[in-house]
Amino acid sequence: MVNSYEKIPVEIFKTSNEGSAFVANEVAKIIRARQMEGKKCVLGLATGSSPISMYKELVRLHKEEGLSFKNVVTFNLDEYYPLERDATMPFKATGALCTVTCLTM
Repeated sequence: MVNSYEKIPVEIFKTSNEGSAFVANEVAKIIRARQMEGKKCVLGLATGSSPISMYKELVRLHKEEGLSFKNVVTFNLDEYYPLERDATMPFKATGALCTVTCLTM
């Protein structure tokens, strides 16, 4: 762990795939713990290309290790607020300020 003045735990990985596998396993631990408690697991998930390899690892855990998402509820952030009128981001053209999707898996 890297020491910082902010006291925020930080893990550094050699590759993004290693980091994605680590995060996916942490998410899987939380999902399984909530299942054992008989409770829903609520996750806030990012969209875009950054988390794709982590999502692929979660799919692998589901297919190969039986990770169940039956107790999972997700909130997926699609856009960002506030958007300036002169924003150059591709989603500016849609006119959407913020879209949050709730999914029960």
